[in-house]
Amino acid sequence: MDNYALGIIWNIGSFQDNRFVFRHQDKYFLEQIQKYCNNSIYEQLGTSGKVQYVLKTSSITPDDLPGWTERNSEQRDIPMLDDYKDFMRAYFEIHSYLDYCTTYNNFSKNKEKYYRLRLRLYGNYILIQSVNNILAEQCKVKPKSIQYVHNNKTAYVQYTALDEITAIFTWLTGEPYNSKYWQDVDYKLRNPVKYNRNL
Repeated sequence: MDNYALGIIWNIGSFQDNRFVFRHQDKYFLEQIQKYCNNSIYEQLGTSGKVQYVLKTSSITPDDLPGWTERNSEQRDIPMLDDYKDFMRAYFEIHSYLDYCTTYNNFSKNKEKYYRLRLRLYGNYILIQSVNNILAEQCKVKPKSIQYVHNNKTAYVQYTALDEITAIFTWLTGEPYNSKYWQDVDYKLRNPVKYNRNL
């Protein structure tokens, strides 16, 4: 199994009743797992009322995934790998958000408001600390303070410096990849600043 597929499993997989279950609103991610098990993908309504895709398989087991822990585990980290680039690309495609945050130009008398890029990545606190360290080493960006979400188990790091965001996505670029995600990234990197709410 390649590291990209492993990254998807780490993101959306859960082990229930002696089989793995994968759910996501983007069928693409399940199709990457399907290459390794040939099980059928079907549709169902998720808790939000939106259609999601589901794949269940016994062909993949936790024994195939050294270091595997469930997504809701208190102690959860990424697996030990020689190269994290493909794993991290999958992780970003599922658990990162590239949007715009409000900023003020303090050099102007009127403190002009505009919007600049912000990259956030979510996960278990321990896992996010490992990601933080990998990005610092591989992309030469500054380690970030980890912020907790309301449940005190999920955490995130965020980047707002354009050079750091660009360095991260430059490192992540490769194949395979989710074209929808990368089309959005490409557009926003070409439009890193907005001066109105028409985002």
